Amino acid sequence: MFSNKEYASTLAEDNTPTGLESTDTGYGKDIKSSLHDGDSSSTSLPLPELQDMLVLTEEEEDAYRRYLRKADLYLTIFICTGYMMSFLNRIALSQAKPVGIAADLRISDITVPLSIFYVSYLVFQVPSNIVLRHVRPSIWLAFLATSWSITGGCGALVKNNAGLIIVRFVIGMFEAGFTAGAIAVFASWYPRDKLSKRLGWMYSSASLASMWAGPAAAGLGSINSSKLRPYQILFIFYGGISLIWSISAFFVVKDYPETCSFLRKDEKKVISKIMAQQGTEGNVGEFSRVQLVRSLLDWRIWAWSVLGFLANIPAYTGPLFAPIFTVEMGFGRVAGQGMSAIPNFCSFLVSFFSGKLIQLAGGTSAAVAISQVFNIAGFIMAVSTTQSAVRFVGLCLFTGASVLSVPAIPGWAVSNQSGITKTAMASAMVSSFGSFGGFVTSYMYPSATAPRYIPGHIANISVCAAVVIGTLLMRISLQVSNRRREKTPADISHLSPTELADLGDRHPSFIYRV
Repeated sequence: MFSNKEYASTLAEDNTPTGLESTDTGYGKDIKSSLHDGDSSSTSLPLPELQDMLVLTEEEEDAYRRYLRKADLYLTIFICTGYMMSFLNRIALSQAKPVGIAADLRISDITVPLSIFYVSYLVFQVPSNIVLRHVRPSIWLAFLATSWSITGGCGALVKNNAGLIIVRFVIGMFEAGFTAGAIAVFASWYPRDKLSKRLGWMYSSASLASMWAGPAAAGLGSINSSKLRPYQILFIFYGGISLIWSISAFFVVKDYPETCSFLRKDEKKVISKIMAQQGTEGNVGEFSRVQLVRSLLDWRIWAWSVLGFLANIPAYTGPLFAPIFTVEMGFGRVAGQGMSAIPNFCSFLVSFFSGKLIQLAGGTSAAVAISQVFNIAGFIMAVSTTQSAVRFVGLCLFTGASVLSVPAIPGWAVSNQSGITKTAMASAMVSSFGSFGGFVTSYMYPSATAPRYIPGHIANISVCAAVVIGTLLMRISLQVSNRRREKTPADISHLSPTELADLGDRHPSFIYRV
C-alpha cells in the first residue's frame, strides 16, 4: 500500500521544525505538532498511521534502504534459522514414526503425543508475549530456544507413552513463546508494508526444515547403534543443533532498532519516525492495559484467529503426514521419506515468495482465497484416485498452496493493528489459535484410514472452502469500514496524546489493508 515516498513518518524538505507539511486531518485537529524532530517524549507516544502526511527526502530514502538491508541480514536471517530449528523439533515425532518409535515404546498410535504439543502451544503464546513486553527479546527468545532444545533432546530418554506426552507438552510450551515473540519482534522492526514478506521468509524456513528433515530422518534412522534406537538418535540430533543456535542467540539477536549497535544514527532516526507514526515503535516495559482490553474485545482479531486456525489445518497436513503418505503410496520407507522432501520444497518456494505472490494477487485476502482453491484441487487429486503418481502431485499441490496462508493471515492481522501492545496481542492470538490447527490435523489421518485417507482429505476440502468464505467476508468488512471513515470522519480533537495513541486502528485516519 505504501512506497517509500508515501510514509507519513519522515522529514520533508522544507523549513518547518518537524518537516511536516501543515496538513489538517479533516477531523478538527492539525496533528503537525504531534511529532517533533527532537522531542523524544512525542515519539514515545506512538500515533496511529496517518496517510500521506510526510515524504522521505533522498537522504532518508537511502538511509531507509540501508536499514532494511541490515535488518534482513543481521536479524531476519538469524530468526528464520531459529524458527527452522523450532519446527524441526516440532515435527521430530512425525519423522520418528517411520523409523519405529511406536514399536520401540510399545505404543499403538502416536496421535496423542503428536497433538498434545498444540495444546500447550495454544495456551502459552499470549502469556509469553506479555512477558516479552518486560524482558529483552534477545534474552527471552534465547531462553525459550535453549529450553525447547534441551527438552527435545531429552525425548531420547523416554521409555513409554506417558513420558513422550510430557516431553511434547513441554516442547510446545517453549516453542509457543518463540513463534509469537518472533512475530512481535518483526512488527517492531519492520513497517506494515514490509512485514508480510519477512513473515513469509520465517515460515518458509519451516518448509525448508520439513524439506530436509525427511532425508535426514531416513539417513539417521539407518544408523546401526548398539546403544541407541533410531528415534533416540533423531531426537538427540535435532535437539543438539537447536541448542547451538539458542546459545548463539543470546549474543546475536538484537532487541529494537533504537538500541541496536549495527545501525547508524540516520538509519535509527528514519525507522523510528516511521514506526512511531504507525504506532508500532516498541521498547521493553511499554504496555497499555487499554490496548490489552481492546485486543481481547476486538472481533476482527478473533475472526483472524479463527481463519488462521482453519487455514493451518491443511497447512499442517503436509509437514506432519507427507513422510507417512509417501510411504503408504508404496515407495518404501527410505525412498518414501526421501521423496517427502519434494512437496516440502514446493511449500518452501511458496512461503519464500509469499510476499511477491500476495502482491501479484492484489492483496492478502485475494492471495489467501486463491491459495485455498489450489488446496481444494490438490486434495481432490489425492482422494479421487488410487494412482500413486496423481496422489503425489496432489500432495505437492496442497502442501505448497496451503502454506501461503500461514504467514499471510498473521501478517494481515498484525498489519491492521496500531499500538505496541495491541500489535503484540494480535500476533500472539492469531499465531496461537492458528497453530492449534495442528492439533486437529493430528487426529484427521488415523492409521485405520490408510492408505487413501479419504475422511481426512474430504474434511480438508471442507475447511479450505470455509477459509475462502471467511476471507471474503473479512475483506468486505474492511472495505466497508474504510469507506465509512472516508465519508463520515470522527472528531478526535478533544483527545489527549495518550488517548490518541490508544485508539490504534480505531483512529479515523487508519486505513485497513485488504
